[in-house]
Amino acid sequence: MGTGSTINLDAPYRLRLGARALFIMGVLALVGCRGGEYTPDAKFVDLYVELKLATVGYANDLDKVNETRRVILAQHHVTPAQFHDQYVALAAHPESWRKFQENVVQQVENFKTSHKVK
Repeated sequence: MGTGSTINLDAPYRLRLGARALFIMGVLALVGCRGGEYTPDAKFVDLYVELKLATVGYANDLDKVNETRRVILAQHHVTPAQFHDQYVALAAHPESWRKFQENVVQQVENFKTSHKVK
């Protein structure tokens, strides 16, 4: 498994992705850097890590990435919309997002160590 791989996206998907990014940026602009904490549960951290590993692991096969992500979400009993909502809520809290990403990085490092991935 490598990191930093690029996934080639077809034009309609890029447009949907771009619309989502604009929506998230709009939500963040409306919310601003609001204080307070938003703490996702450990299950969300695990889910995010699994999705991230699948995306990186199958970076050269977009169909496989999408199928694997659907399976992972189903295994966690989470719909794409529920995942998106939690993601947006977390992204609206910069300090919480930073802590969340630190947890994600630690879990990915633990995975690499336990599976001897370079």
